[in-house]
Amino acid sequence: MNRIVLLIFLVLLSASVAAQRRLVVCDVETFESISSVSVQSSAGVVVSDSLGYFSVPDTCKSLLLSHLNYESRMLNVSEVRDTVFLVSKDLGMREVVVFGKGKDDGLADRINKMVALNKTDAQLLAIDPANGGNLFSLIGKAIGKLISRKSSKAKRKEKAREILENY
Repeated sequence: MNRIVLLIFLVLLSASVAAQRRLVVCDVETFESISSVSVQSSAGVVVSDSLGYFSVPDTCKSLLLSHLNYESRMLNVSEVRDTVFLVSKDLGMREVVVFGKGKDDGLADRINKMVALNKTDAQLLAIDPANGGNLFSLIGKAIGKLISRKSSKAKRKEKAREILENY
């Protein structure tokens, strides 16, 4: 008796399994399976697994497949063999060009002022550019301006310290 009940149960189970179709969803360009596709049918909503597979009952006549990155597609189940292809949405953006200015701390202006040529050096460079002009004079001026700047900063700090002490 138990064997007959078990046999009937297995026949009914196999009939219910046979009453479902297992389909896979793939990208039409790359032929890669697509996971998390929402499949709506008259039997309800199912979501494809990580390999793109989903099952629908044979009683369903149409399916609506939708995914965030793909165009939605409605199709008749009778027209599908085992694979459903979806077309990707064109999510590409056109080229974007951004213009802007960086933080201007005046460094270029300070360097240009430090290495500014005097009239004699400019005349020497104009006469013979291969000579290089009076290079030692240019280096001396740049170093002199840096030292004088540091000394003026030191003087300002000392003056600020005196003011704070007297406050």
